[in-house]
Parts: sequence; C-alpha cells; structure tokens
Amino acid sequence: MIKDTFFSLPRFMNLCRKEMVESWRSNVLRIVLLYGVMAVAMVWNGYFEYRGNYSYTTDPAWSFLLIAFIWSLWIFGCLSASFTMEKMKTKTSRTSTLMTPVTPFERFFSRWFVFTVVFLVVFLFTYKLADYTRVMVYSLAYPKKYFIAPVDLSHLVGRGKDYYTVCRTGLQFGAVIAGYFFVQSLFVLGSTIWPKNSFLKTFASGTIIWIVYFLVGVFMSKMLLQSNKHYSFPDDIIMSDEAMWGLLIAVSIFFTLFNWILAYFRFKESEIINRM
Repeated sequence: MIKDTFFSLPRFMNLCRKEMVESWRSNVLRIVLLYGVMAVAMVWNGYFEYRGNYSYTTDPAWSFLLIAFIWSLWIFGCLSASFTMEKMKTKTSRTSTLMTPVTPFERFFSRWFVFTVVFLVVFLFTYKLADYTRVMVYSLAYPKKYFIAPVDLSHLVGRGKDYYTVCRTGLQFGAVIAGYFFVQSLFVLGSTIWPKNSFLKTFASGTIIWIVYFLVGVFMSKMLLQSNKHYSFPDDIIMSDEAMWGLLIAVSIFFTLFNWILAYFRFKESEIINRM
C-alpha cells in the first residue's frame, strides 16, 4: 500500500536505481555511441586543421568544436528525450513498468530525470572525453604544434574578444539554452504520445506544423501587402536587444514547463488506459 500518494524521495531513489540496473546495457551502448560519434567528428576535423605547416596562438579547431558543442547538444538532447517513454513500447515492458509500486508522478519524473538531467552530465563528460581524445591523437602526431589544446567552453560567450565566440552576450547564450529545452520538451511530449519511433514521428509532426505556420504567415503577409496597408509600431514600445532576448528566454521557459507538464498528464492518462 502506497502511503505517500504523490512523491516519496526514498521510493523515487529506489526507482531510479531500478531503472539504471535494468537498462544498464542499453545506457552503456548509448554512452559509447555518443562518445564515438563526437570523437570521430573531432578527429576528422583535426586532420584538416592541423595538416598544414601553420603556427597559431590558439587551436584552430576550437571554432568547429564550439559550434559542434551546440549542435550536438540539440541533436543528442532531442534524441535522448525521445527515449523517455521507451518502456511503454511493448506489452511486456509496459506491464513491468506499470506493476512497479510507485506513483505516476514518480514514474514519469524518474524517466524525465534520467533523459533530461542525467543526459546533460553524460553529454558534458563524453564531449570532454572526445575532445581529450583529439588532443592526445594529434599531440602524438604533431608534437611540435604546441597550440593543440582542449577546447575552452568559456569561449562560447564573449564580446570584443580576439578569438571566436558562438554568442556575444550571456542573454544570447541563455536564449540558445532556453531554445534547446523548449525543443527538447517537445520530444518528451512526443514520447508520451508515440512511444514507438518517437523521434521520427515528433520530428515529422513538428516539421509539418512549422511549414503550415510558415505558409500561413507568408499568405497573410501577401494579403497585407496587396491591400497597400502598412503597419508600424510607435517608437516608445520598440524593445532593446536585451529586452528581446530576455522575452525570448521567458517565453521559451514558459512553453518548456507547459510541455513537460502536458507530457506528465498525457503519461498519466495513457497509464490509466493501459491498466484497463
């Protein structure tokens, strides 16, 4: 009999431990795959960056590595989110999951925690490990090129620097991260709707919706232009760049939380249906 009908920390910790033990093979395989893809990409890029007889003050591969960090986070983060409800795909795994004596919130939160929070830790670890692999390989191949060094992730943000940065301000970087969590939350929601082939179905659905909104926007713009009507905003409500980035972050956070909450209620609803 469950006494705490919503959340119990000891029970939640036991559930997370159970999830890790039961899925350790697939988790290890995914970690190795994550490291392997990034290591191959970094070593491949290093081959083209280091093969000339050039001398640099900073590692020329850093610009690629910083961009690869953002793209890899978005791609692998969305892929990880699509695995959130993978245990609901088959009848056997679904029965085993539903028979575990925990609350629906604990069951959902444990899956969300592993594929959202734990993923970020694993991603940072594998990214740095792949980067050190690149450094080790090319330090041995080109021992006289002392500029080969591990990438400094603080170079992701900076303005007026003498080196490449991905974002000029902290607000821009915050918008990139907020945008990542928003898109990731869509794939978490998609995994509760389509446990099977969740990544492809969510990606296809999102693409179709985006195309429809884009076409509607183009159609409305043409209608306004053909009617010779022009609209402008008063000067006193024009927002600064900082305010725009802040608004984008706030909107992204709101819809991220909305999608996660909606995913929970969708999972809770599907749990009731599967028990019937």
